[in-house]
Amino acid sequence: MTANTEFEVRIRKVRAETSEIRSFEFEATSGQSLPPFEAGAHISITPIPGLTRQYSLVNNPADRSRYLIGVKRELNGRGGSSAMHNQLQEGGTVRITAPRNNFALRSGGKGRRLLLAGGIGVTPLLSMAQVLASEEEDFELHYFARSNAEIAFRDLILESGWSDRVAYHYGLVPPLLTEVLQDILRDGGHSIYLCGPNPFMDVVRHCAEVTGWPRDTVILEHFSAEVPVLTPGEGEFVLRLAKSGIELVVPSDRTIIEVIREAGIEIKTSCEQGVCGTCITEVIEGEVEHHDLFLSPDEQEGGRLIMPCVSRCTSRLLVLNI
Repeated sequence: MTANTEFEVRIRKVRAETSEIRSFEFEATSGQSLPPFEAGAHISITPIPGLTRQYSLVNNPADRSRYLIGVKRELNGRGGSSAMHNQLQEGGTVRITAPRNNFALRSGGKGRRLLLAGGIGVTPLLSMAQVLASEEEDFELHYFARSNAEIAFRDLILESGWSDRVAYHYGLVPPLLTEVLQDILRDGGHSIYLCGPNPFMDVVRHCAEVTGWPRDTVILEHFSAEVPVLTPGEGEFVLRLAKSGIELVVPSDRTIIEVIREAGIEIKTSCEQGVCGTCITEVIEGEVEHHDLFLSPDEQEGGRLIMPCVSRCTSRLLVLNI
């Protein structure tokens, strides 16, 4: 089963973790084991037709009887979290994809691994903590939240054998947040795994740099990306859709996805921020200007793939395999 293969699961349990976060537990409708995954993986879920969102798996990969995720309701979001909270009920079914991992634990090497979570960003790090504990690895999980009431998956942590490796930090903002992070990072270690809101991760990355962590030891999972600001009157290019031969002009103030849709052509998307990978498309011709956070540096340099929701073209013509 590939990462893009959809299948149906039953909603075994829905639980209020905090006032804003619900956990959802899924099981195979067949009663068999679910597809395997590694810590850091996510699944795509379609809570209502035409809407797909990605959520990290929380549970131990050794437990394939279920998938466990956490969803924070975002009042100013694009509808995904509201659909999850409002539409999914215990005993119902929903379509998901097999897990995909862009945030895997790195093997090899010795030393302390630091797991730094901002809010709901704790979800993939909880899966990592369970794996590291089972492998008797040295790690710490630092959970940053607005208050004690905002701690999700509290029972999972307290009932584990590694709860003494979890430190909680409440309501911290710079400069105090910076001071706390520098204290945590000052002793060094093997690697940092980081997930949370972009401003939080920016502070962590800065602190890691200041305290001497090499850049390649800081591994990130983004929730969202900053959509590039396009300046009207500059950067126009011609978009050719190879399968139909249609040619469209992409102005500097419109995304490729917007232009394609305005031409009446459907293309599957989800986050539309260059994070999830749903709209990944093959490039046949053209020089891509990447703005995504999904493709690896090698994939971006290769120039054969594009995330048309955010990326652009620096040549006059861009030909896509659509």
